[in-house]
Amino acid sequence: MDTFAFFLLGFFVVGYFVLAGADIGVGMLLPFLGRDRRLTLAAIAPFFLGNEVWLVASAGLLTALFPVLEADLFGRVWGALVVLVCAWMLRDMGLWLRGRREGPVWRKIWDAAIVAGSWGVAASWGVAIGVLLGGGGPLFAVTTCGLFALHGAVFAVVRLGGEAPRAMARWVVRITLLAGVPCAVGAGAGELGRTAPLAVALAAVLAAVWGVLARPGGTGGRARDGWALAASALAITAVPLLGGLNLPDVSLTGGATLTLAVTGPLVPVLVAAQAWVWWIFRGRVERPSYL
Repeated sequence: MDTFAFFLLGFFVVGYFVLAGADIGVGMLLPFLGRDRRLTLAAIAPFFLGNEVWLVASAGLLTALFPVLEADLFGRVWGALVVLVCAWMLRDMGLWLRGRREGPVWRKIWDAAIVAGSWGVAASWGVAIGVLLGGGGPLFAVTTCGLFALHGAVFAVVRLGGEAPRAMARWVVRITLLAGVPCAVGAGAGELGRTAPLAVALAAVLAAVWGVLARPGGTGGRARDGWALAASALAITAVPLLGGLNLPDVSLTGGATLTLAVTGPLVPVLVAAQAWVWWIFRGRVERPSYL
């Protein structure tokens, strides 16, 4: 039962990073992905609200299944989590409000909110997980910001096409490989036996992304972009995995059986709904959305 509970919680946490990492990364790089920012935001418009459900579900499962672990985590990283929630709210305010009025000043204000909020979310996750790694919060924030930005840039390549997202993705993957991986190792220096193998695997995945993005377009270019997105999704799983490896051992709460009995059957429904949304909006973005 404990194994299934940890697997279920991990599934939702990893799902959040893989799915929401794309829209957060797009927000981080909003000024650099093309001149038409409404078109850029249209790339994430069908997804970002659904992606946030995975974080809410993760928090709910943590509270219901492992209240002792929840208290321990919030006690250790409460500052980073407060910043994360504030940054999350700021980003969503920017997404909802930038298109509600015309005018360059109005839109610049909320564009700045989207960018600042997205960077705040990515950095806050890095600080929080860095604390779990042994205190290397600022170091691991470099890693998380790089991985979020890379995932968003590759997602923009798939959804928008064009040279601007591709050039940004090439630049970000190099920075993440050369700076983010060493920072991950440094943040987990006290647990190198656990962190070093995962850092090596992360470096290999990033090198693969670099290789795919470095190849010219042409025949099969869209398929290669899809493989690059799959690789960047795999890379960003290093963030929750490194955090999970350094969690303390805890047991389930007394009423966990009912929670698992209710939640378990809903997982296939959630996955099917998410897959359906991605299938419907699998094409390139051609016009602005409601954002």
